[in-house]
Amino acid sequence: MTHPNATTDSGYVTDQDVGEIDLQLVAQIVRRAGLDCRVDKNPAATVLHARKAMDAPAWTVIAGTCADPSTPLAFIGLTDSIRTRVVRDPDERHLAALIVLQVLRNNPHELLTYDEAAASGLADNLIWR
Repeated sequence: MTHPNATTDSGYVTDQDVGEIDLQLVAQIVRRAGLDCRVDKNPAATVLHARKAMDAPAWTVIAGTCADPSTPLAFIGLTDSIRTRVVRDPDERHLAALIVLQVLRNNPHELLTYDEAAASGLADNLIWR
C-alpha cells in the first residue's frame, strides 16, 4: 500500500495513489509467523481470519479494512465480538503484526491492550475507543 504523501529515499513525493490493503499479503505474513490464516471474500466484504496453528477449530481473530472516504482504516477484533481496534493509515506489515499479537495473547478472546501494543511498538495509529 502506498500512501498519498509517501516520500522516496530522495525526499520527493511519489505520485502513486493509496491502494487497498492486500489481505492476501497480510495472510502470508501471518502464516510465516506460524499461525493459521484464511481470507474470505464475499460481496459484502473481504475479511481475514486467524488462529493459533493446530488450535481449536474456531477462528479467534478477524481483520479487514473499513470504507472511509477521508482516511484508510483497518480493523482487528475477535470473531465472537463486535469490539475491534481500528488502525489509521494501515500497512500490511503493521496489520499482520497486530494480528499476530492478538492471536498469541495469553487469552486471545480479549482484545489487546494499549500497553501490549505499546510494548510491542505497535500502538502508532491505533484508535482506542
